[in-house]
Amino acid sequence: RPDDRRRLDASLRQSAAVVPAADAPRTVPLTLDVLAQAPGAVPVEVTADVPDDWSVAPVPPMVVKSHGLPTQRSVDVVVTVPAGTPIGNYPVRVTAEGPNTVVREAVIEVREAATCAVAGEQCAVDLTRELNHDGTATVAASGQGDFDGQGWSYDAALLPAAGPVTWGGVTYQAPDATGTAANFVEARGQAMLLPAGEHGALKLVAASHNGPVTASVTVRYADGSTAEAPVTVGDWAGSGGTVVLDMPHRIKAGQGVDGPPVRLFGLSVPLDPAKAVHSVTLPDDPRVEVYAITLV
Repeated sequence: RPDDRRRLDASLRQSAAVVPAADAPRTVPLTLDVLAQAPGAVPVEVTADVPDDWSVAPVPPMVVKSHGLPTQRSVDVVVTVPAGTPIGNYPVRVTAEGPNTVVREAVIEVREAATCAVAGEQCAVDLTRELNHDGTATVAASGQGDFDGQGWSYDAALLPAAGPVTWGGVTYQAPDATGTAANFVEARGQAMLLPAGEHGALKLVAASHNGPVTASVTVRYADGSTAEAPVTVGDWAGSGGTVVLDMPHRIKAGQGVDGPPVRLFGLSVPLDPAKAVHSVTLPDDPRVEVYAITLV
């Protein structure tokens, strides 16, 4: 029966977006990828439900010419966040209506604007609000952190004190390695707001565990455009990039000093210097952990 081949699916790109709290409206462009299949053409209507006082630009109806083959079309869904929106997370539901109904959700986070902990030609980003994982411990308190999820951590005594640190000519803002506070950003597919400005590169200090990780990060610019960049994050107890800090041992929970040596790696993501950067989205892979970011 022909109707058996009528189906619709969709996926929403940038399902987690972030904007700074501001006195002016902010637009958030989302992209809905629609996949349709039918003997002929598939009419599709796309709508969006947004919080009260928010708005979304009308999306014209589309017709996907399938002719029996799965065919994809993409459509922009532009959401406007009004001025003065309180800090918090706000859901957006995007619905595609065709042979069947598909609903996809995004969360737009409104948060305080990102700042440079160290400013100048280089902007060492203050990651305080992004840090979500304690990856350090000490000989005296070997169970305080857990970098790799298996009880091993960086030795806090071998990491720089909280504040500016320069590696390879780039100045970063080192997080506080002491105590039980978070000092790494575990990559969970989140978008991290960056201080607005035009820069040529995004420098990261990071490491992975349980093997090196090859993935991509997505840079979003203030004009709504995006660019993906592949990165390979080296394993903290192995290799896989430019080493910025080499440490002779790590800490094992319940034991203390333990081999092998561990490292932090430096990575560079190119930016369009003609565009103001807005945010960077990390891969959805918690083996990747970011220690510091600087815009240069």
